[in-house]
Amino acid sequence: MNQKNFSVFLLGFVLITFCTETALAQRGQRERQERHERHEQIEARRVAFITRELSLTPAEAQEFWPVYNEYNQKRAQMMARHRQQRMNMENLENLTEQQLLELADADIANMEEMVRLRREYHERFKKILPLKKVIQLYETERDFNRSLFRETRGQQRPAGRGRN
Repeated sequence: MNQKNFSVFLLGFVLITFCTETALAQRGQRERQERHERHEQIEARRVAFITRELSLTPAEAQEFWPVYNEYNQKRAQMMARHRQQRMNMENLENLTEQQLLELADADIANMEEMVRLRREYHERFKKILPLKKVIQLYETERDFNRSLFRETRGQQRPAGRGRN
């Protein structure tokens, strides 16, 4: 291959690589945007579902939603951190006894952290909502998550129990 052919080949290779990388980056950006939009849609449905199921008054909703959103954000951050810890030690067969011990202890610590968070916000919810609605909130969250799970498996859309 002479110098001219090599230069053409190299230029073509660089262009193809650049175009491929650009296309992959755009696809990744599009996928992130779609994931974000799906998340936003689910959160909007969650708000509507909980508001409807708890029959929140405007005053209750105004006070409740900022606290609930804060709780949900902290919970999501904890879960992401816990997931990352598990992914870092994915293959149990290749872990040492010390690593297994650390993983098991971290799992218990994570559960305790989630319980502390839930207890903290439970106390805050009790100051905002009547106790009956606090209990209904927990049931409604389970109902929504269960129906969302079924929906992702293609079975059905979220539906309420009609509690008041």
